[in-house]
Parts: sequence; structure tokens; C-alpha cells
Amino acid sequence: MQMKQSFCRSILNEFKLRKFGFKHKNLDQFYRTQWQNKERSAYFLLYRWIWACFFISVFTASLVLQLSGGKLFIFLTNWGIILCLLTQLSGAVLATRWHFNLSGTRSVVMEGRTLKEPPPTPLLAQFYWLLHGTALSLALVITTVYWIFLHGKMNKPMRYPGLSFVTHCLNSVFMLVDFWVVAFPVRLLHAVYWMLLPIIYYVFTVVYYTAGGLDEYGNPYIYPILDWKTPERTITTFAGVFLLYVIYSPILFAISKFRRYLSRTLNAMDSPHAMGLI
Repeated sequence: MQMKQSFCRSILNEFKLRKFGFKHKNLDQFYRTQWQNKERSAYFLLYRWIWACFFISVFTASLVLQLSGGKLFIFLTNWGIILCLLTQLSGAVLATRWHFNLSGTRSVVMEGRTLKEPPPTPLLAQFYWLLHGTALSLALVITTVYWIFLHGKMNKPMRYPGLSFVTHCLNSVFMLVDFWVVAFPVRLLHAVYWMLLPIIYYVFTVVYYTAGGLDEYGNPYIYPILDWKTPERTITTFAGVFLLYVIYSPILFAISKFRRYLSRTLNAMDSPHAMGLI
């Protein structure tokens, strides 16, 4: 019951004007994992760089195999992979700065925890926070839309099924795993920024269609469900994508809260003071 009341209070607390921003008092959460007890973790640093290298490899493979005279960049799937790459690379840089205390990062953050007014959130941490939410939500939308509406219905051959599986399925799996690892919170109002990306993409599809743009097989659309010859269907797709964002945003918020609750519970059980509770 107490957990339910705390969760309800946290939801109400989200709908404040300052929650649109990217200031956060617990800055160490951008540099460490939710499950990290020690100040530094070589395993987490290694994990961050493995993730970054994975998405760099996926994007490189896409460039080599599917560039098609630049057509690679017209697909939302590849926008998502680029976002995942930038997200993981930013996380790896932050973890590296923390682990080796570059520019006194760890010292500044730890000293800031003792101050009444914490230091400002670094721009890279704010950028990483925004990127992570945007990349994760977009990955979930891409996976959902592809496997329900596009798989096997694209009217074009699938030349690289392995790469397609990675960019349309494992992208979400890996980002969800990472979401369970990171420590910084989800803010519901940040979903407004996440939704800007599909708006930008839909404007791009209109401009691309109006300019006579074609896909790599000469079709006058990027995706069949975004064919502007049938604007009603395209607008319906647009509304459906926004509905997915509305659904996934509170789910991610709830998972974030549960992740934090579980971490605190496990830490309390590992504490010497917990012996009297057994």
C-alpha cells in the first residue's frame, strides 16, 4: 500500500513545469549503473564500451551493405540506429570520465552531493539523458510497427535478414536491457521531446515525396504505410505512432520506478543492519 501511494505521489510530482528540464541533483546516476555499490566499476565501463562498439558495428554494416546511394538515410529504422549509437557512445564517454576521474569529474560530483545547492547538470549528461529516452522509445515504436505492419509486406526483397532482425528487434532488446542497467530516472514530460522525432520524420516524408523522392527500388514512398498517394492512411499511421508513444512513456516511467525500488530493496538486504530483519 505504501509503495502504491509513493508511486502515485511520484506521478503527480512529474507534472510540474521544471520537469520539462534536464536538471538532476544526483549527477552520479549519469555515470554509474543502478546496481553499482562501489564508487567505480571496471565491469560497467567495459559494458558501456561493448554496447557502444556493438551499435557502431551495426551502423557500419548498414553503411557497407545498404548505403544505396544515400537511400539508407531515408528510413526511420536507420535514424533509430544512429540514435542508439550516439546514446551508447555518450554513455561510454561519461563512464570513462567517471572511472578515470577525467577533469576531476568524479571529485566534483561527489563533493556536490554534500552541498545544499548541487552543481549544474553537465551538458553531455543532459544530452545523454535526452538521447537515451528518445532512442529507447523510438526503438520500441520501430519494433512494434515493423513486426505488426511491415514485415513481409514491404513489396521489396529482404537482402540481409540478419541485419534486418538486429535493426528491427534486437535494437529494442538491447536498449531495454540498458534501460534496466542505467540509474537516471524517466521524466514523463520528456516524452514531449521524444515525440518531436516522428514529427520531424513525417515532415521529411512529405518533403521527400513532394520532391519526387524514391526508395532504393524506385517506389514513390519510403514505407507502404507512408505513401502520400493515400494521405488518409498516412495520417492514420502518424496517429498510431503517437498512440504508441502515449502507451510506452508511462510504461517506461513505471519500470524506472520499479528498478529504483528493487535496487534500494536489494541494497537494504545486503546492509549489515538488515540482519535483524531476518
